Amino acid sequence: MSHARFTARLLAVASLVAPAASSAADVEFEGWYRARMRLYDTLSIDRASADSEGLSWFARHRLWLRPRFLVTDDVSLTADIRALDGVGFGDQPGVYVNPVQTAPPNYDERALTVPTSTTDADTALGDITLWRAWGEARTPIGRFSFGRMPLHWGAGIWLNDGLCADCDFGDTTDRIAWEYLVQDQVWVSGAVDFDSEGFLAEGDDTTAYDVAFAYRNEKVETGLWATWTRAPIRTYNLVSIDATFDAEMGNIRAAAEVIGQIGGGNLEEDVNDVSIAAVGAVVDLSLDVAPWTARAQAGLATGDNDITDNRLHAFTFDRDYSIGLALFEQPMPTLAAAVANEANGGRSTELALTGEAISNAMFLKPTVARELVKGLSLEQAWVGARVAKVPDSFGARRSYGMEFDTTVRYTGVEHFDASASFLAFLPGSYYREYTDATREGGFSGTVFGAQLHLRVDF
Repeated sequence: MSHARFTARLLAVASLVAPAASSAADVEFEGWYRARMRLYDTLSIDRASADSEGLSWFARHRLWLRPRFLVTDDVSLTADIRALDGVGFGDQPGVYVNPVQTAPPNYDERALTVPTSTTDADTALGDITLWRAWGEARTPIGRFSFGRMPLHWGAGIWLNDGLCADCDFGDTTDRIAWEYLVQDQVWVSGAVDFDSEGFLAEGDDTTAYDVAFAYRNEKVETGLWATWTRAPIRTYNLVSIDATFDAEMGNIRAAAEVIGQIGGGNLEEDVNDVSIAAVGAVVDLSLDVAPWTARAQAGLATGDNDITDNRLHAFTFDRDYSIGLALFEQPMPTLAAAVANEANGGRSTELALTGEAISNAMFLKPTVARELVKGLSLEQAWVGARVAKVPDSFGARRSYGMEFDTTVRYTGVEHFDASASFLAFLPGSYYREYTDATREGGFSGTVFGAQLHLRVDF
């Protein structure tokens, strides 16, 4: 789509907003535009083999707008609008397809997709998409919300609205919710989510019931969210309980999130009678002593010691919770396709051992940053991860490896953020000692990469 047509559509949206604002409501706007370029050499983790893809790079857009229409002091309408979402520079919009078909499942993934063409299910509708829209009404017995809205809780390892600096997805659900605030500190909520279809397509009739409470003051926030997800058509039930904590004590900040999931039923037509018991957790500590900042993140996503039975213990973090630029961020190894075509883009992820989300892993990420001059800082991070539960078939393949990320960040201009990052990923035994009927020697090459991140927000 040309820039002229894109501008015309954006002006059309603005023309719809303006009359409503002038006649009935005040409007608050927030949003951002991000351009992100990434380069890798090589995600194949192997430079010697004939199917190594070598150098790969891509540059992508993402625009997010959130107008909030204040109809009265007690009634509002909010919308999330996405444009050029994940569209490559010089490319057309398309529908996201998980590149790793064997990736561990997310048992309660609520990510309703954007509208697609009625003639081609793989074609998104245009450059501008109404992502979410929901209404809110404040009453004497609490605030009621209804519509298609984002979900976010705690650190975002389970429910993540997809609006962080490097996020790409976002959890969305159709829901009716009630919230009540007691003495400005205790918050309670109940909600029903509809059509969070899960593993099957139309007609699944999956419904989720949520209750939550939280305590908040100026320094501390802690809470508990519980969800019962059920799909009667496939006798599927899942209970998820998530506890979160976040506190600031002077120049120290401590945050944590722990989620447990238990349930069972049928996941897909050929995956029946499973039992689920999985745990995910993250701890995030930071210390700010100008001009230095230190941060440490540690996490756990449980795994399976037997990948052949129907007892599932693997927990998968939300895809928008990232700890690196390569590890659990890009499918690895990504190889050159045997036959390149438009559908595969010349790439193959059939042998990808890890995908876009943290699963069956224990990780540690310390980061040290220093402000060099006002608005310009240098950050150094190290990520180390190993397999949480090692199946017998893995043998000694226990380590995912380590990643070094160096970032130069500029924030000297208000509402503008620019950063350049450089990475080196050293694969561990999980990749190096992989073997199959056609490959010996595994994947042992170092991955180098770089990222340029540019963002304007308001």
